[in-house]
Amino acid sequence: MSTFEEQATKAVENSEIPGIVAIAKDKDGNLNYSKTFSRNGGTVYKEDSVLAIASMTKLMTSIAAVQLVERGLITLDEDVTPLLPSLAKLEILTGFADDGTAITHKRTKPITLRTLLTHSSGVAYGWADPLLLKYIEWKKPDTNADTIDEAFDQPLVFEPGEGFTYSSSLDRTGQLIEKLTGLGLEEYMKKNIWDPLGMTSTTFSPREHPDIQARKVPMGFRDDKTGAAVETGEPGWFEKGATCTQAFGGHGAYSTMADYIKVLHSLLVDDEKLLKKETAALFFQPQLTPASKAALLKLSRSGTDWTIGTFPETDEYDWGLGGILIDGDKHEFRRRNTLIWSGAANTYWFIDRDAGVCGVFGIQILPTFDAKAKDLITAFEEDVYRRAGKL
Repeated sequence: MSTFEEQATKAVENSEIPGIVAIAKDKDGNLNYSKTFSRNGGTVYKEDSVLAIASMTKLMTSIAAVQLVERGLITLDEDVTPLLPSLAKLEILTGFADDGTAITHKRTKPITLRTLLTHSSGVAYGWADPLLLKYIEWKKPDTNADTIDEAFDQPLVFEPGEGFTYSSSLDRTGQLIEKLTGLGLEEYMKKNIWDPLGMTSTTFSPREHPDIQARKVPMGFRDDKTGAAVETGEPGWFEKGATCTQAFGGHGAYSTMADYIKVLHSLLVDDEKLLKKETAALFFQPQLTPASKAALLKLSRSGTDWTIGTFPETDEYDWGLGGILIDGDKHEFRRRNTLIWSGAANTYWFIDRDAGVCGVFGIQILPTFDAKAKDLITAFEEDVYRRAGKL
């Protein structure tokens, strides 16, 4: 079987992948892996190449929110809607009348920070929920919306705490952070996450930082006919946040993999640069209610593409405060309470505190859930455990 590096080299040389930055570290300082792959005549990928990290933004927003819990500005389980009137007014979508009009009713349970962080608040992405997608098609919202209130003015799809669906809830969490601190999300993260870790190439607004913008690699798109990765110069569909008037905490950030590994490693070694030890521990503990966990497991068995990377049908999944959580011991190499998530352009990260390893896989290829990227991510993740002597 080919090693990860052999597979990655071949994929790039064959123009199946535009380029890769892969970085991994372990807890003890024995593993410090960094490798880049670039195709001849194409974009050069480097450690300091800037990528649109999309939903990898969510981990940083989650950290920022839990920092506010530490400071006593909010709790995980109080109703947040008094602080977010635009969220408070949303009702629950139950169906459509014969004339096509949406049928909604008022929620009876509070939306809390815990439900926002775990995608169990009832908020949803249209692409992730068929009923909400039908609503969006009926409502025909403004596709040029550049604020979170405008972009996600859509009903809930279940009572908070009674379901699970991947969602825009971290964008709402970003609004909450701004409301509680009086700071823009970029300003808050720079002061409380990026600067403490020495992250100098992370931003929601690359165009406002010429050095960062100059290192931004173009998005690659899979050509349906040839299978090649083509860099057209067009942005990804999720990059709206780069030109919006508000930072989208669910998908709007840009970063280098050299920067992003600092977040992962800080949580891995528990150095308290971001969170106190007892608070960081919550990130790696199951957070879903029984009803929400059942909904997540049902989704994981459905065969629907909603995760990047490989997730065998072990029925051992939950959600921590910052990503999907391995909730059992059946996986081939991941340990219990490993935290994982990804970004729309097939970027990917993981933290396994039991095995003492973390890694980030940087790439820019669409569509999301690209099969070739999935194979490479799987090979990379397994290779990290092998290099760390954890297989």
